[in-house]
Amino acid sequence: MIKKLLLTLLSALFLALPWWGCGGWSLFIAFVPLLLLGDMRPRFYWLWAALAFTLWNVSTTWWVGIATPVATFGIPVGSLFFTLLPFMLFHWFRFRAPQPIAWALFVTLWIAFESLFMNNEISFPWLTLGYGFADTPQIVQWYELTGSFGGSLWVLVGNILFYLLWKNWRARRWRAALPAILWVALPVAASLVRYATYEEAENPVRVAVVQPNIDPYNEKFGGLTADQQRDIILDLAKDAPRDVEFIVTPETSFDGDFWLGGLDGNAEIDTLRRFMARFPKAELIAGATTLLRYDEEMPHKRWTRTDSLWGISYDVYNSALGISAADPKVQVYHKSKLVVGAELFPYPKVFGALKFLNIDLGGISGSLGMQECRSLITNPEGIRAGVAICYESVYGGYYTEYVRRGAQVMFIITNDGWWGDTPGYRQHFSFARLRAVETRRSIARSANTGISGLIDQRGDVIDRIGWDERALLAGRINANDTLTPYVRGGDYIVRLCLLVLGLCLLYYVAWRFRKRSLLEE
Repeated sequence: MIKKLLLTLLSALFLALPWWGCGGWSLFIAFVPLLLLGDMRPRFYWLWAALAFTLWNVSTTWWVGIATPVATFGIPVGSLFFTLLPFMLFHWFRFRAPQPIAWALFVTLWIAFESLFMNNEISFPWLTLGYGFADTPQIVQWYELTGSFGGSLWVLVGNILFYLLWKNWRARRWRAALPAILWVALPVAASLVRYATYEEAENPVRVAVVQPNIDPYNEKFGGLTADQQRDIILDLAKDAPRDVEFIVTPETSFDGDFWLGGLDGNAEIDTLRRFMARFPKAELIAGATTLLRYDEEMPHKRWTRTDSLWGISYDVYNSALGISAADPKVQVYHKSKLVVGAELFPYPKVFGALKFLNIDLGGISGSLGMQECRSLITNPEGIRAGVAICYESVYGGYYTEYVRRGAQVMFIITNDGWWGDTPGYRQHFSFARLRAVETRRSIARSANTGISGLIDQRGDVIDRIGWDERALLAGRINANDTLTPYVRGGDYIVRLCLLVLGLCLLYYVAWRFRKRSLLEE
């Protein structure tokens, strides 16, 4: 019993360490204790595995529960399904299939479920294994080739090799150490060489990011008026250099009754445009809540709301607005990867009875509207920028769509203040460093509070504003037009794993059929 518990706790610890800021090295042996426990074939093995995965999840994402108690239970339950199920499926095959097939299923099943967790409406890809190296992008510069799923593949195969090393080490077969060492060392060495030799083309873009540090609970949605919040942001932004090309503000910074279709004559937009007259080259990236009123003949969407008192139907969007003094037209992008429970009620036909659990984060709760394709915001100088709003920066494949559509620089606007001074905002900032490596796009990140900063194309932090600071950060980042192999190919690692998974299952069926035929003879 003690040995089983110890092995379980070791796996949970090794899985959690990277999200505690300890680097991703422990991931290469994180599954080894569970695999050794599996060798013992204990009764209720699934309970031990479930304990390890639950401890991993809770110890690294507990901070989500600060915003809502529902997430305290909902996220671990959802994550457990997408971790325990592939692991136990592998465990079932492990003692019934040829070993090469079983190990291939271990890798492909896990990555398939990681992808599934990333690409459905009940999504929380925070613990994708490849994200464990977010604090050390120097050793995963090859993510420009594979994306973060390449990191998951690296980790999973590494666990197989270190497990086999443990088994062979006890039998004094020393040469078994070589594959495991090379599997880890060669990608790290190649990455360090790429990191040392990568040079950004000199194509500077002058940016200024605003961190207003407005408390989301006591000030943003009640304590301060919309005008007071706007004045705080503009008072910071006025100190930007006069030749600045983008001024970036956080998610939902402005509230001006922004009805789509009438933005050009909106009084708040006019105020912001007059402010931007002092920055003739600049585009203001303004986080805002926007609304779309429906005419009678317009077909409603699943997120459309109806106000019976006023007799209108409308959509609500979490948007980024592009505003400049020179262009009377307002550029608009709508956030489309939405936070489950706060901005998106998933699968309403299935979970409709649970709608009362929807989280209220600042008066825009309920399902928000989305747009089908990523769109860019272009400044008066013609520089094209993609704007990922908060949660969208966690999705590597989704994030590449901005770049494929021509983004030369990337902005991330967010409000990480909901979770207080916890690991959450630090983890969220670190994921942006992986996005910079995958796409080779510099990033300017504006957070209401948390970490605002500038990140270069190698994932290095150029400068930052820390937690609980009200400040403006001005600097330069380089634009880039080159597409990385990952941007061009997307998550092909997932597609390859699905192909291999299908072939392995077909092989297993044929192998069992042939084996049974031989026994009958």
